[in-house]
Amino acid sequence: MSTDRPASEPHDIHGVEADYADLDPGLSEREQQASRHRLLQIVLGIFLIAIGIPMIPLTGPGWAVILVGLNMVWPDNPVVPWLRKKLPVVPDEGPIPRHYYVIGGLLMVVGIVVSLLYGQEATRWARDVTGI
Repeated sequence: MSTDRPASEPHDIHGVEADYADLDPGLSEREQQASRHRLLQIVLGIFLIAIGIPMIPLTGPGWAVILVGLNMVWPDNPVVPWLRKKLPVVPDEGPIPRHYYVIGGLLMVVGIVVSLLYGQEATRWARDVTGI
């Protein structure tokens, strides 16, 4: 049985006529857009992990930035369901409302700015209190 046939020619398969002319190879526009979105999400997640690592010993919310980056790279990790159960305002299933992302991003930016402005004084105060 030869498979070298034009795509526009109808074929009889088990008594059902099939026409493959409307099937285009490749991804649809929606699939291409979803792939670009996922690739951008992975790149941004890796970037957040990379900037979060030096923030651990330095002043800044390093672990929080790394957790956000890991969640972007690997969205099906076990931390997400655990956080959804622990946070009462986040729904257990379905998409997280967009305003939660905005609020979380603003809190992260405020934390970074405050730690950059007052991180050395806070470190000095903590060393004086603990004697380290």
